[in-house]
Amino acid sequence: MSRQGKYSSEFKEQAVKRALTGSFTIKEVAKSLGISYFVLRQWKAAYVKKSEEEQNPPTDKQIKESEELRKLRKEIHRLKEENAILKKYSAMLSKEQNLD
Repeated sequence: MSRQGKYSSEFKEQAVKRALTGSFTIKEVAKSLGISYFVLRQWKAAYVKKSEEEQNPPTDKQIKESEELRKLRKEIHRLKEENAILKKYSAMLSKEQNLD
């Protein structure tokens, strides 16, 4: 059973901000709130990542490059599958020729 949603987003944000102020360590904040140190670290990492993304939204060039990268990865996957099929077919043909 998943525990996701146990804490509200406001609670998480306040806990992270409390830890980021510098007056308390993450361990102290986690202990005072009755949560795991590791959970608070994850919340902090997510909060920092989200903040960075909001401050530095991707440019059009980055969006186009990421789309192109996604397409290329998809094509590589398709070509690898085709290559595996061709190798199997080639092995079958060579077996048939050896039987003759």
